[in-house]
Amino acid sequence: MKLTQNNTVNVTDSASSLRSEDHNQAMVIFTDKPDSEVWRAFKKGDEPAFNYIYRKFVPVLFNYGYQVCKDDGMVKDCIQGLFMDLRRKRSRLAEVRSIKGYLFTIFYRELVRQLKSKQNQVFEPIDSNEGIFPIEVSHETKLISKEWDDEIKAALYKALNKLPSRQRQALLLLYRENLSYEEIAQVMEFKEVKTARTLVYRAISSMKSLLKVA
Repeated sequence: MKLTQNNTVNVTDSASSLRSEDHNQAMVIFTDKPDSEVWRAFKKGDEPAFNYIYRKFVPVLFNYGYQVCKDDGMVKDCIQGLFMDLRRKRSRLAEVRSIKGYLFTIFYRELVRQLKSKQNQVFEPIDSNEGIFPIEVSHETKLISKEWDDEIKAALYKALNKLPSRQRQALLLLYRENLSYEEIAQVMEFKEVKTARTLVYRAISSMKSLLKVA
């Protein structure tokens, strides 16, 4: 298994390799299926289901992971390990309602583990004034409409980059990745959904204050 230059996963077995037509077939079969049905098929050994999952979610995971650590090698290693584990353990995996939320949870934990190992960094609680990760917000962030002019966009990006990192992460997950509050709580390992809501509320309040100053 490896990531291509386009940050998509190329999974190879000793018996066979995945072809582009296999990917296309997987997308046609599963695009309109609910996550629970796709996941059940994957757990039963359906290769098109596996192909669909990694083709759909690897670019999303890579983009988010790169925002977190700016180390594409680490991000790719985490993604490779994630999908290798999924393939190996598929029959023993629990049922999931949201594949995206499930993958983000595993991916986030592995990124945190590797960052701690690499940087020997102490991670602080959500109400700390300091953030966990130095995140730079991508210009793909969908917090603003395309109609807004460049001056407003620049002010918004500047404000986002001044937020504590946990707040920026929550906004990225909510607005860019379109995760629900329940999924954000799962990804960021909060015990209660209201913690995710509180974090987003703080982030939005901070944004408003920063934009007023700007």
